[in-house]
Amino acid sequence: MDRELLNQIWPIFSAEAREHLSAISSGVMELEDDPTRAQVLDAVRRTAHSLKGSAGSLGLGELERLAHAIEGSLADFDPAEGLARATVLAALDAVQAMEQALEAGDLGGEVEIPRLPELLVALGAASAAGAAGQPARPAAAAAAPAGLGPLALVEDLEEACSQLVKPLEEPERKAGALAAAEMARRLSSLVVSSALPGRIASGFERMAGGGPDGARAAAAIAGDLVELRSVLEKPAPLAAKHPVPPPALAPAVAASAPAEKSIRVLASTMDSLTRQMEILSLGESRHRRRAGQVREVEEVLRDTVRGLERVSHVLRADEASAARQELAPVMERLRNMAVRLARLSRDAVRDADAQKLTSTLLRDDLRALRMVPASQALEPLRRTVREVAGRTGKEVDLSIAGAEVRLDRRVVDALKDPLLHLVRNAVGHGIELPEERQKMGKPPRGQLRVKVELRGARVGLVVEDDGAGLDVAAVRSAAVQHGVVTQEVGARMSDADAAQLIFHTGLSTASSVTEISGRGVGLDVVQDTARRLQGTVGVSYEPGRYTRFEVEVPVSLSASAALLVKVGRELAALPADTVARVLLLGEKDVGTVAGRATVRVGDSQLPYAPLTTLLGVPAGASARGRLKPALFVAVGNQRAVIGVDEVVAQQEIVVSPLGSRLARVPHLAGAAVLDDGRVVGVLAAGELLRRLGPAGAAPRAAAPVRPRVLEADDSLTTRSAMKSLLEIAGFTVIAAGDGEEAWQLLSTAGAQVVVSDVQMPRLDGYDLTRRIKADPRLRSTPVLLVTSMDAPEDRALGLEAGADAYLVKREVERGKLLELVRQLMPDRTS
Repeated sequence: MDRELLNQIWPIFSAEAREHLSAISSGVMELEDDPTRAQVLDAVRRTAHSLKGSAGSLGLGELERLAHAIEGSLADFDPAEGLARATVLAALDAVQAMEQALEAGDLGGEVEIPRLPELLVALGAASAAGAAGQPARPAAAAAAPAGLGPLALVEDLEEACSQLVKPLEEPERKAGALAAAEMARRLSSLVVSSALPGRIASGFERMAGGGPDGARAAAAIAGDLVELRSVLEKPAPLAAKHPVPPPALAPAVAASAPAEKSIRVLASTMDSLTRQMEILSLGESRHRRRAGQVREVEEVLRDTVRGLERVSHVLRADEASAARQELAPVMERLRNMAVRLARLSRDAVRDADAQKLTSTLLRDDLRALRMVPASQALEPLRRTVREVAGRTGKEVDLSIAGAEVRLDRRVVDALKDPLLHLVRNAVGHGIELPEERQKMGKPPRGQLRVKVELRGARVGLVVEDDGAGLDVAAVRSAAVQHGVVTQEVGARMSDADAAQLIFHTGLSTASSVTEISGRGVGLDVVQDTARRLQGTVGVSYEPGRYTRFEVEVPVSLSASAALLVKVGRELAALPADTVARVLLLGEKDVGTVAGRATVRVGDSQLPYAPLTTLLGVPAGASARGRLKPALFVAVGNQRAVIGVDEVVAQQEIVVSPLGSRLARVPHLAGAAVLDDGRVVGVLAAGELLRRLGPAGAAPRAAAPVRPRVLEADDSLTTRSAMKSLLEIAGFTVIAAGDGEEAWQLLSTAGAQVVVSDVQMPRLDGYDLTRRIKADPRLRSTPVLLVTSMDAPEDRALGLEAGADAYLVKREVERGKLLELVRQLMPDRTS
C-alpha cells in the first residue's frame, strides 16, 4: 500500500488492532478456565478474523498471517478436552509479538514480526501456503460454494480483498477486482436490508482502476466487510465494530512522526459538546451587545462630567441661579445613568454566571473525552501474571476489581508500566512456590489482587499478594551493600522507613539476576511515575501473610483547583485536593516530639516544617507574635502540616508539563499560567511529604546521584566483567542480556550512556542504536558499541547506525572503556 495512505489510516487501524488483541488474549485465557463458553470461542475467532482482514487490507502481511494462525489454532477446539496450555502460551506469545509490531508502527517504523516463523510453527499454522506468504483460505470459504450463503460470500470477498492489495500484474489485478465486484452484487440480492454489499461492489470496481483511488477503495472495503459480517452474525455481547473510514477523513501523519493515539467517543458526549459550543457562541454575541451598551453609558458619563464642570465654573462666578438651572438636568442624567449601569451590571453578572455554567459543562465534557476505563491498564496484567508464574513454577490466581473506573487516558498510559512492575514483583518476589505454601499451611495457589478505587478527585491502585511479606532485614542489608544508606543509619531506621528503601533506584534483594528480577529496576519506576503524576506510593506488609503496594494519583491531569501560596518572595501552587485544611498557627501551637517539630490537628500529632525549608529558599519577613498560615496536607496515608508565608487565593489552573531541563526537578509537578498572565510552579505534594519524613524529621539532604550506564551484552562473562569495571569506577550499571531487553530498560529506567555489544539475539547493537537515535526522547543518549569485530566496514556500519563511539573488546582491559564512557557522559547527570 502507498506509504502516505498507510500513514493516514494507521492511527485508526492501530487503535482498533489493540482492542482486537486485548479481546483475543482475554478470550483465550477465559477459554482455558472454562472451555464450555462457546460464545467466547466464537468471539475470539471472529475478532482474529476481523484483525486478519483489516491487516490484509493495509498490506500488513505478517500481521495478517499471524492473526490467521491464531484463528486456525482454535479451528478444532473441543470443549470436552479444553484448551491445551501450549495453545494458550502460543496465542499469548503471538499477541505480544503483534503488540510490539504495532508499537514499532506507532513510532513510524516498519511493522515487522522478527519471530514470525517460530510463532507460526507454535500455532500449528506453518503450512506451505503460509510459508510462501499466502495465508491459507478459511475452511468455511474453501468448502462452501459461492452461492451457499451470505457469510460464505463475505469470507470469499475478504479473501479477495486480501489478495488484491498484494503486488499483482495489472491484468490479474483487474480481473480479480471485477470478479469480486460481481460476487458482491450477488451478495446484494441475498442481503436486501443493507446497502453495504452495493458499496463493496462499487469499491471493487474502483480497485479495478488501480492508482491511489484503488488503494483508498481497498481500505473502505475492509471496513465495510467487517461491518457487514457483524450485521450478519449479530454478536450481541461484543463491542460494536467501527469501519475504517475513508483516508480522506483521517489526518495526515508524517512517516517519521509517531502516530497520534485515538479514543472512541460516545455520541451523547459529542452532542453535548456541540450544544455547549453553540451556547458559548450566543454568549459571545451578548457580550458584544453589552460592550456597545457600556460604551453608550461611557459617552453619557463624559457629557455629564462636562456638565458638572460647567456648573462648577458658574458657581465659582457667583451666578447661583444659573448654576441651579444647569445642575438639575445634570443630576437627572446622573440618576438615569445610575439606573442603566445597575441594569447593565445585573445583566453582565447573569451572563457571566450563564457562561461560567456552560464553560463548566464544556470542560466536563472535554474531560470525559479523555476518560477511558482502567481495564486498558489492568487486562494486560492477566497475561503478565500467567507468563511470570509459568517461568517461576508458581501457581497464581489474579483478581481484578474496579476495571470499569474511568481515568484520564494520560494517567492510564502512565500507569501501565508501574502496574506491570508491581505485578511482576508480587509474583517473582512475594508469592511462594506451591510446596513452600503447603508447608506453611497455605493453599498451593497464591492470590494476587489488583484493585482500582475512586477517592474523590484522586484514584487509588492497590496491588496485594498473600505471599511471604517484605523481608525488611534483606532490604536494609541490600541498601547498605549498595551504598544507599550507611550501616549506622540503616541500623537506626525503623522497619517502616526501611521498607520504603525498596523504591530506590538500583536496589534489589534478589540473590541472582534472572529475567524476572535482580537488576534493581522496577519499583523505582513506580515511585518516579507516581511523583510525575502528583501522587504517592507506599508499601505495607505482614511477614508470612501479605505485601500491599498502594499508589494514589489524580483521576485527571487537566484543569483543576489549586491553592496559591507565597514561598518567600515567590508564588507557588499546590493542588487543592491535597490540602485538607488551612490553619492559623501561633508560636505555642508548634511543639516538639523527640526533637522534631510537630503540630496537633484534632487528636493527631503531625510533623511540621515551613515550605521555605522544604524547598531550600529564603523565608519572607514575618512579625513576631503574628499568627502564621499553614496547610494540612494529606496524600494517601501520609499527612503533615506545612507552613507558608501567605495563602493568596484558590484558582482553577491547567497544569502543563515542564521542559526537558526541569522535568526531573522532583518537587515540581508542572507549571501553570494564572488568569493574570503570571506563570507559577505547581508543587508535588507527595514529594513535599517525602522530604518532611514519615516521623516529622527535618528534611534530609539528597544522596549524590551516581551516573547510570546501561550495558547490553549476551555473554554473561563479558557482561559481568564490564559491569564490575564500571561500578568500581563509580557508575550505576543496569545490565541487559540482549538489545530488546536493553531497549525496554532504557525506555523505562533511563540512562546517561549506553554500552552495547553488536552481535546479540532479538535486537543487535546496530538496530538498538538506530532505535535509540530515532526516538525523540532518547536520541541525545550517547551509545558506545563494544564488539570483537574490528574490520573498517564494521566500524563504518556502527557509525552509520548513529553510534557515538566504537570500541574493540580487547581494548576494554586497557582502560579505554572507562575513558570513553567518561568522555561520553553528559555534564549534567540525574
